[in-house]
Amino acid sequence: MKPVVLSLRSRLLLAIIAPLCVVFAVSATFDYRLARETADSAFDHSLADVALDLASHIRTTDESLSVALSAEAEEILRSDASDIIYFSVRDKAGRLLAGDEALPSHEALAVTRVDNQMSFADRQLHGKRIRIAMHQTASAHGPVTIMVAETVNKREHSSRRILVAMVLPSLAVILATLLAVYFGVRRGLAPLEIVESEIASRSPRDLRAIDDALTPQEIRPLLSRLNDLFALLREAAASQQRFLADAAHQLRTPLTGLQTQIDLSTNEGRFSSDPERLLRINEAMQRIGHLIGQLLTYARTEPTTNLSQSFEPVALHDLVEQAASIFLDQALSKEIDVGFEAGPATVPGIPWMLREALANLIDNALRYTPRGGVVTVSSCRRADECALIVEDNGPGIPVDERQHVFERFYRINGTPGDGCGLGLPIVKEIATLHNAEIRLEDGAGGGLRCSLVFPIPSA
Repeated sequence: MKPVVLSLRSRLLLAIIAPLCVVFAVSATFDYRLARETADSAFDHSLADVALDLASHIRTTDESLSVALSAEAEEILRSDASDIIYFSVRDKAGRLLAGDEALPSHEALAVTRVDNQMSFADRQLHGKRIRIAMHQTASAHGPVTIMVAETVNKREHSSRRILVAMVLPSLAVILATLLAVYFGVRRGLAPLEIVESEIASRSPRDLRAIDDALTPQEIRPLLSRLNDLFALLREAAASQQRFLADAAHQLRTPLTGLQTQIDLSTNEGRFSSDPERLLRINEAMQRIGHLIGQLLTYARTEPTTNLSQSFEPVALHDLVEQAASIFLDQALSKEIDVGFEAGPATVPGIPWMLREALANLIDNALRYTPRGGVVTVSSCRRADECALIVEDNGPGIPVDERQHVFERFYRINGTPGDGCGLGLPIVKEIATLHNAEIRLEDGAGGGLRCSLVFPIPSA
């Protein structure tokens, strides 16, 4: 089973609340017992007073012992609104002189407390628990045992009142303390939440150092290590960029040399007997050059290689105007009518990437649009978005294939042209990095309309 990992807030609250609840339970238990013993002592004292009062009614003659207790006095003795009162007076032989025969003899009692020659015990009588006070007094005929007992209704009612009177205020204090602790912990952890929100709001390529000037002292070492990690990642990204630039140079140099040797051989007439071989060699060279360029571009557009680059305002209409001069010759060679409509639109981005994305969309359109076709390149700004749009009247892309064309090296079966299957994946990577959306739709002339849509950042 996956272990349960508590949050820092939960751990702090648990570490504070658990001991607080234990202290409350222990304190309430001891306080209740002390209050209960005090109340029981008061009730026992009352029983002892009655026993002593009965002792004063014992009369001794030469022949016998008796209890001079009138009916009115006995009625007063037994009167109690809550409990039933029992008493008994016995001589040394255990003979009942007055009171209730149901009360046990003193030999059968288990004494629980002794106070000033007064003994106290608990017993069951007629199915009810009773409290008994027992006192022995001397007489001419030997010791006389006096017992006074009562049911425990008053005691239980008093215990409940004591419990409520103690627990409710203590519970209110505990709840108030817990509330104060909760908000205190929440307020104390607020700087952590601010740091968490600041990190969560960053894009994967935002590796700026985190400002720890206003953060608690306890988390500054953690932020310092995190900033060190960001610095290492920025350095690694810059190193990877330098490697890609060097790799591009090293790959293009031998290809350029090979192309030069082919051109020299052509000028010397080496391929005059087999011009088709020269055509195939030139086509292969172009495909290799295009593939290497696309591979390097794809590597440069990955997020991990652009961590050190920052966004800046990019005018999409300028990109469209620049593309007009770059692709015009390629369009003329295929007799394709290419038009450029540069509507004003500016978005935050990395200029060379957006330029590369537009170049790939235009290159794809020119590659797959048949000779004599039409390609339109435009930029525009709508209510809540800006867009780069390339539309052609070529074969288009079937709807069920439009998700697959963003996979690397994927080509639709039977597709003409010499593409390598990296153009749209490159555009996809650039769009993701710029929080943009690629929309593939049917063109007005039956071909494909490819839009790179950027959300307009809020002011």
